[in-house]
Amino acid sequence: MKRHALASCLLGFCLLLGTTNSALAQDQQADAIPDTSLVKAEKTRGLIPIPVLYYTPDTKLGFGAALLGFFKLKNSEGEGYTRLSQARLIVDYTLRKQTDQLLDWTIFTRDEKYLFRGELRHRIYTDRFYGIGNDTPLSDEEIYEYDYVSARLAALKKIGARTFLGPDFQIANYYDLQLNPINEDRESQLRSQQIPGYEGGVNSGLGLVFLLDSRDNVAFASSGAYLEMSGYRFGSTFGGNFGYTNFNLDFRKYFQLKPNHVLAHNTSFNLNNGEIPVMRMAMAGGDRILRGYAKNRFLEDNFAGTQMEYRFPLFWRFGMVAFAGVGDVFDKPKDVSFSTLKYSVGTGLRYALNPEQKLNIRADIGYGREGMNFYVMIGEAF
Repeated sequence: MKRHALASCLLGFCLLLGTTNSALAQDQQADAIPDTSLVKAEKTRGLIPIPVLYYTPDTKLGFGAALLGFFKLKNSEGEGYTRLSQARLIVDYTLRKQTDQLLDWTIFTRDEKYLFRGELRHRIYTDRFYGIGNDTPLSDEEIYEYDYVSARLAALKKIGARTFLGPDFQIANYYDLQLNPINEDRESQLRSQQIPGYEGGVNSGLGLVFLLDSRDNVAFASSGAYLEMSGYRFGSTFGGNFGYTNFNLDFRKYFQLKPNHVLAHNTSFNLNNGEIPVMRMAMAGGDRILRGYAKNRFLEDNFAGTQMEYRFPLFWRFGMVAFAGVGDVFDKPKDVSFSTLKYSVGTGLRYALNPEQKLNIRADIGYGREGMNFYVMIGEAF
């Protein structure tokens, strides 16, 4: 990693440490389901402004602002409240000249009979493409740019204790693509190979989601499990330009070895079949799994991976983690081999913005086959 990039990362982390606890401590990952541990028990609604600051290899330093609204509904029998519902509005900008405007929500109805999740998003994004498969050299890197607007709407019905099932509709329009040659002697692979999505297009589909969440705290779980399974069909039936099926599995399990010492496990699958646009292909890498690789470094139709993480305290509000994982992208299961299997090991520093709420800033260094990558984010990887 270049020295100036590492310096930018450390500077961003220091700035995060100086941010007021009362503001940032309310933020969490967009895909997590909040619970009542994220606010004081007596506070059932509110509106909180939040500064946003993060770093990833793909975005570099990103900064902006967010507004979080939250509430809890009283159960119909008058005993207790639902888990916390929230809506967030986020606007940010990165040093790669990317912009992002996101409105998302997670809402429990009275008695948690229904769970409504969704998001509306507009993004101007600069991405990288190396080719498809595991045999893609770094020298084949090409930069391409695109805008997109997207929506996701899910309505899940409670079918058991902390268990939900329901439909999820997704639609995204990718437009204003700008493809660039790899170098002065080689044109864009996206164009020359006519990879689906190289001209943009609409990706639209309908799916079914099953969710079970028994974690004791969604920001920093020490016990319980999380399981989400979903299957989708994308295509012209729903107004899209790409026809394919998609199946996802995300399983997480947490073990408290002793107070404040947690062993966490995560296994995930992303399986596709059909004409998948490049923006939605399965990938190895990023800030959540296989942190030793940048997002989109390796792309294929399918991905499978697993990871373990040991979390423990240091002193005051500081903690540390050690993690390791393996996984790979592949076209068919028979293509998976030890020669291409991706491994990632690393460590990270944690700073508790609010120990009671167990919400952390994380600074992770992951090492893989091609070197190191550095991430600064709010909230745990899983």
